[in-house]
Amino acid sequence: MMQRLLLATAAVCALGIGSASAADLAARPYTKAPAVPFVSPVYDWSGFYVGGHVGGGWADQRQTVLDDGFGGLGLAGSGLFPNGSTFNRNHPSGVLGGVQGGFNWQFNNIVLGVEGEYTWSGMKTTSRTLDPVFPTVDIRSSDRIDEIATVTGRVGYAFNNWLLYGKGGWAWARGGSEGMIENPAGVFGGFSSRYENDGWVAGAGVEWGFAPNWSLKLEYEHIDLGHKAIQVDANGFGGTVVADSSTRIDTVKAGVNYRFNWGGPSASHY
Repeated sequence: MMQRLLLATAAVCALGIGSASAADLAARPYTKAPAVPFVSPVYDWSGFYVGGHVGGGWADQRQTVLDDGFGGLGLAGSGLFPNGSTFNRNHPSGVLGGVQGGFNWQFNNIVLGVEGEYTWSGMKTTSRTLDPVFPTVDIRSSDRIDEIATVTGRVGYAFNNWLLYGKGGWAWARGGSEGMIENPAGVFGGFSSRYENDGWVAGAGVEWGFAPNWSLKLEYEHIDLGHKAIQVDANGFGGTVVADSSTRIDTVKAGVNYRFNWGGPSASHY
């Protein structure tokens, strides 16, 4: 009898506990587990890179006579282009294309780098300069810029896979001119000159990492090659003229870079 009573008591207790648990679960509201926030990996700009670029440029060039040792470009005593007069003023423009390579170091959001760039230039123009003493005499010339090279430092600020940067350093360019000196009676003779000037460059740009290790860039540069004394060969006059040559160049270029994993981690997906 006692055994049956204990069993009955245990069953009633178990039933009560089960009912209470079920009621407690039914009364408790359902809440969804909090979502784990997704954190995008950061694009890393560090490492060596190489690439190519295309674009356009325009320039301002001036040649001023320093020493007309042949009496007016070889015409003794004529004084056609006296010392200090503008011998040639031109504004070549055209397309550009070339290659670049460099290295970036990234520290948090700051990106420091060095870059070398070589550009083939199609900038050219034709120009006409009237003689300051005899307005009926003029120079007709074809002028061009053939090559441009720069070595620059870069400093930028990275917004994940976007990079805003400035650059500055050394610049060099090679070019030349050919032309004829004319008057109403006919052609006096021809002339030609070649130059290699160096100076400084400054610019700014934006670069977009569109895939791991790949990026696109758009940049502007201003190049000032200062002043340099050059020789102008006066063909047919039997001599040369020393002239001061000054050149300023502006360029806008778009390019693509591929960054190797040497010297820096690979760029993450973003």
